[in-house]
Amino acid sequence: MLEQAQRRYEFKTAGSARERAEVNRLLYRTFVLEIPRYDDPGTGFLIDRFDRSNIYFVAIHNGRVCGTMAVHDGPLFSVASAIADSSVLARLRRPLLEARIFAVDSHRRFGVVFAGLACSVYQYAVSNGYANILISGLERRRGMYERMGFRPLGPPVLRGDDCFVPMSLDLTTVTTQVKKDLNRWSELL
Repeated sequence: MLEQAQRRYEFKTAGSARERAEVNRLLYRTFVLEIPRYDDPGTGFLIDRFDRSNIYFVAIHNGRVCGTMAVHDGPLFSVASAIADSSVLARLRRPLLEARIFAVDSHRRFGVVFAGLACSVYQYAVSNGYANILISGLERRRGMYERMGFRPLGPPVLRGDDCFVPMSLDLTTVTTQVKKDLNRWSELL
């Protein structure tokens, strides 16, 4: 059943102008209308502040973007604004990759989309020689991130109505179980 559900999705980097536009509409629906984190630009689109340096991984279902996760490798990282001691980032092994601005259509949130996007980002990070992945994880999902191997870089920070924990995943310390899970998903992608 899992394999059948997975096959309905394609996971890749956004390549076409249409896919990029769909990403910006999804970000708008998610972070302006549904979970208000950004002011409404009045355009129906939300352009991420790191857009020029982002690589957008997307989940495609029935020819449409239904999920996205962006990555970039700096030199500025949004997670830095959530860390009181900025030297924490300087102590991490380089190079760093930040995964951010994760959005999934509301009716697809509890399926395979997160796993497919997370696996795509992991594969990209490993194949491109990154040492650490940075995130600002929701405090209420901290346990999930920690099971994946992420470790806090500082205390939670309140942003809007939610608390976010600045976290890092050292790619040399990914557990055997997480690797098994990622390999299983890789075979299905």
